[in-house]
Amino acid sequence: MVEDLPTDVRTVLSQLFAEGRRALDENDPTTARESVTSAAAVVRNKLPESALKRELRHGCERVVDLLDTGDEPADAEAAAEYLAAMERRLDAVE
Repeated sequence: MVEDLPTDVRTVLSQLFAEGRRALDENDPTTARESVTSAAAVVRNKLPESALKRELRHGCERVVDLLDTGDEPADAEAAAEYLAAMERRLDAVE
C-alpha cells in the first residue's frame, strides 16, 4: 500500500479537487467535470495500485456520475463533499 505521494502529484491533485469544489460553488458543473476528469487521469497514471488509488478513483467516478445525473442541488452538494473528502484523504497521506 502506498502512503507516500510525490509532492508534485499531491499538489496537482489537491489543486484539481479544490478547483472542482470552487466550480461547483459557482454553479459551473462543466469546469468541475473537467477538473475531476483531469484528477482521474493523474490518479490513473501517477499512482501505483494501492488502496489510495482505488479510493481516489472511486471518488472521481462518483463525482462524474453525480454531475452527469445531477439536476438537483443535492447532487452538486454530494459531489462537492466527495471532492472535499478526497482532499482530506490526501492530507492524511504522509
